[in-house]
Amino acid sequence: MNTKPKVLLAGDSISMGYGPHVQARLDGVCEVTNLPANSGTSANLLAHADEWLIRPEFDVIHLNCGLHDLGRERDAVGPRVSLEQYEANLREIFCRLKEETGSRLAWATITPVVDERHAARKGFDRFEKDVLAYNAVALRAAQAAGLPVDDLHRVVEAGGREGCVGPDGVHMTDAGNAVLADAVAAFVTDLLKGEKSHG
Repeated sequence: MNTKPKVLLAGDSISMGYGPHVQARLDGVCEVTNLPANSGTSANLLAHADEWLIRPEFDVIHLNCGLHDLGRERDAVGPRVSLEQYEANLREIFCRLKEETGSRLAWATITPVVDERHAARKGFDRFEKDVLAYNAVALRAAQAAGLPVDDLHRVVEAGGREGCVGPDGVHMTDAGNAVLADAVAAFVTDLLKGEKSHG
C-alpha cells in the first residue's frame, strides 16, 4: 500500500512547468501531482474547487493563481479579474479549503513578468506593476488565513529574471523551472515536516 504523502501543486502553466521537476526531486518522499488542467483565473479555480481541491485528499496543497486574473485585453479598460474580486476569490478559496479539507495549505506568489517581451509575443498584456499589486493583496489574504507563503516571485528575482523568464515574458526557461523546482521542493519538504506554520 502506498503511504507516501500526497502533494498537489495547484496553479497555472507556471506550476505545470516546474511540477515535473518537483516530482523528480521528491521522488520517494511524496507523491506530487499537478491539477488536471491549467487553473486559469481565481474565479475558475474557485468554480472547480470541489473537483480539483476538496474531493481528492491531499496532505499538502501548494496553491497559486493570478497571471490569468491580471491579464489585460488591449481593448479593455482593466484586468480580466479586478484586484478586489481577486482578493475576494482567494479569501473564499482559502476559507473553503481550511473548513473542508485536512490539507496543509501554502500560497505561492505570482512569478515576474517581463513587460516588453510579453507585449512582443502575446496578443494581450500583462504588466509587472500588476504582478506586484496582485501579490500584495494575495499576501494579505494568505496572512489573514494563516497560510505560509512560498515567495516564488522573490525566487525568480534572486535567480535572475533575465535568465529565468523566457522569450514570451511570462513562462520560465529550463533554468527558471529548475530554480523554482528547487525552491518548491524545499518548501514542500518543510511543510511535510511541520516546519512551516499553516492555518
